[in-house]
Amino acid sequence: MDFLHKTVLDCRSRSTNDDDLIENLTKYAQQHGPPMFQAIFHIFASLDLSPQLAEDYWYDVLLHRQSMVKKLGRKIDFIPCLYDYLAASPHPLTNPRLVDEKAYSRVIMGTTHDGLTAIYNRHYFDEALEQAVSSAKRYGNDVSLLFLDIDDFKDINDTYGHRYGDTILQQVAGIIESEKRESDIAARYGGEEFVLLMPHTESIHAFILAERIRVSIEKNVVGIEDKPVEVTISGGLAAFPQNSDTSSQLVHHADSALYLAKGAGKNIICLYKEEKRRYLRVKYKEPVKIKELGFESSPTFAGTSKDICIGGILFENNVPLPIGSRIQVNLPIQKGKPLLLIGTVIRVEAYADNLFDIGMSISFKEMEKIASSEIANFLQNTLS
Repeated sequence: MDFLHKTVLDCRSRSTNDDDLIENLTKYAQQHGPPMFQAIFHIFASLDLSPQLAEDYWYDVLLHRQSMVKKLGRKIDFIPCLYDYLAASPHPLTNPRLVDEKAYSRVIMGTTHDGLTAIYNRHYFDEALEQAVSSAKRYGNDVSLLFLDIDDFKDINDTYGHRYGDTILQQVAGIIESEKRESDIAARYGGEEFVLLMPHTESIHAFILAERIRVSIEKNVVGIEDKPVEVTISGGLAAFPQNSDTSSQLVHHADSALYLAKGAGKNIICLYKEEKRRYLRVKYKEPVKIKELGFESSPTFAGTSKDICIGGILFENNVPLPIGSRIQVNLPIQKGKPLLLIGTVIRVEAYADNLFDIGMSISFKEMEKIASSEIANFLQNTLS
């Protein structure tokens, strides 16, 4: 309901006159159904009406206004007309009264907006998403959802401090808010994650907007004081009904697309794809050398890589390595020394005589640990 209350207040603030207000409120009510009428009477008259009764009253008020204009021969403001109707209504109403819209707006603001970034919060987004998908089902419209995540935000906080991180969050939120369209809803989802809800928007148009936001953040987030930092975002995009049947599925698929963007190297926008992989993979057929860790006498096997991503590598060889074993893979690259990858075997599939597909998830912590150990040994040998 907070979403509808805010929509009513937004209509009130944006409308240039009472005819414009009535037109805007009626338009949104056609999109969101009878609960919108319920919110109108709750805000303007502090009345709790059923959605259907509120709809009936709304159109009665409009007819009452037309009648008053005809009798008086001049335009009548909407709010006085509303209260004249309520006062003369034959239906029993419980204490209709004037409402301080500014005070009410401040209350709504505190429950619907994020305190740090001043854009909508997770609670408001959840309600807005349900309303948008429900409306899209009813009228056959499209809805697109964009998940955005600031790349390496933990490193920014750890390096410069949380006050600096808060400033980055505010700058990113400000850019999203300035780049989006008036009908879109931007919210802070949590931490360094943001969402952009785009009603009546196909995925291709949503992607164009998402890319514009990504580029703008890359160019315009500058940090504070004498600590400039390069800030980028990754994004995942999904659409209803193209990719999902429900609001929860839409969120899940947009989040999955975000993981694809992270896995593809960050600072890109990825569209949701019907696949279970967490990362975007690239075909890469090269000879590799494989060795099981933890055993000094373990042999080195020759194999061939098939595809690779930030999260792991798939290769083939003629030895079925045990699932769960820790291995290192030496992968040749075009220039310089071979790339050393370290991780855990998570998949073994036989597809021919003495040929196996082996999937390894990469452990960056293990690679960092071994690299640190090698540097320590080098320093110790150099100084001794």
